[in-house]
Amino acid sequence: MSDPQHGARPARIEQSAAAAWPAGRTETAAGWLLRHTPGVARRRSNSALPPAPDQHPEDAVDAVEAFYRAAGLPVTVQVSPAEQHSALDAALAARGYRREAPTLVLTAPTADVIAATPPASAAVVIHPAASAEWLAAYQELNGPEDTSALAERVLARVPSPAAFVLVRVDGRDAAIGMFVADGERAGVFCMATRQEYRRRGLALTVLGAGARWAATLNCHSLYLQVEEGTVAARELYSRVGFAHSHRYHYRVH
Repeated sequence: MSDPQHGARPARIEQSAAAAWPAGRTETAAGWLLRHTPGVARRRSNSALPPAPDQHPEDAVDAVEAFYRAAGLPVTVQVSPAEQHSALDAALAARGYRREAPTLVLTAPTADVIAATPPASAAVVIHPAASAEWLAAYQELNGPEDTSALAERVLARVPSPAAFVLVRVDGRDAAIGMFVADGERAGVFCMATRQEYRRRGLALTVLGAGARWAATLNCHSLYLQVEEGTVAARELYSRVGFAHSHRYHYRVH
């Protein structure tokens, strides 16, 4: 099945992803998006996203470094899309930046994900915002590390329209996911399954519920980010139609 957004420009996907995961503070400098979220340790919340390569982002690294040093943070750059930023990546490596967290960005036609996943059931609950119930499940399934701050300073501020999907099994919160729509695409975030309920297809249930929600908003494609080393997750996403769009990694100094 054809999908007009499946081949969407990687840079546009990155813009959607940045909007879907709001930072506590943002500034722009020479086209760079500088993000900082106090109390949250995630790279995504405290990293700089470069402009298009034809704007020569490697020439403005000093401004990026000044922003993060003023905040008392390591200087972290999300080199994305990596395929387009070889000059920037080389410049950061020459400055002594180390490479971390190589990540794949995958996209899929929404209709294909719907076709490959089970229909919704009574076990699925969808919240339009980060409810106390969903946030409690998120923290329980992800462990204590900075989840309270993340819930308050990022997830509670996710822009609408969004779908916070929760699947219950035996009366327990068993799997979650978050979907954020932006025009004709929707991002998939926060996928997690309670360990004792893994390999039961609950992640497929979450993806199916989110894809069906996205379809009601005329989102023709979905995108998600998955670290290269997570083989099981990559295989799962491939089964429901996700394919490679681009890569990114972080450079940290």
